Amino acid sequence: MTAAEYRRAAERIVNRDPLNGPPLRDTELRRAEILAQLATAAATSELADAINNTNTRA
Repeated sequence: MTAAEYRRAAERIVNRDPLNGPPLRDTELRRAEILAQLATAAATSELADAINNTNTRA
């Protein structure tokens, strides 16, 4: 998955409307936290790849 996909998955969990459904459980918040951490790692990797690709073209 890409950083944007991980981020969207985390946002879907935490942006759920609690008035129209059950409240967030601790496990769901933990899952969102893990997805956010994966998004950060993926973004770092994507940036490193972009920098590396730029340097190899020069």
